[in-house]
Amino acid sequence: DRRYGAGAGPRAPLDIREEIEVLGTLAGHRLFGGLGGEGLVIRSDEPVDFHPGYKIVNVVPVDSLDEAVAFANVATQTVGVFPPERKVELRDRLVNAGVQRVLTLGRAGTTTRGLPHDGFIPMHRMVRWVGDEDL
Repeated sequence: DRRYGAGAGPRAPLDIREEIEVLGTLAGHRLFGGLGGEGLVIRSDEPVDFHPGYKIVNVVPVDSLDEAVAFANVATQTVGVFPPERKVELRDRLVNAGVQRVLTLGRAGTTTRGLPHDGFIPMHRMVRWVGDEDL
């Protein structure tokens, strides 16, 4: 019912699946979804010790957005901010932490052609730049 929301991805490797199953038995951890590639949310008091790929996300509740900035680093590609009015206030600190893209929450799947992606501007590699000294 949502664009890009359906379908299953590849299953996480066995060692990650086993670690997630153990996390589900611990206090302070809740699991939503499944380990079959359909998507899984891990809600925990601290970040998990592995990279949550394979349609797996880790949600760590914080008391303030300022506290959330401390979790951002160069491995954080995109950060969605809500309410949108807070984006300007957080943007510079997120970028200084290594984040590549800061946008309004829910807009990660939409972009304008030609904008930076993964830390560079791909369109620059697809065109031949020509200078006209008289312009």
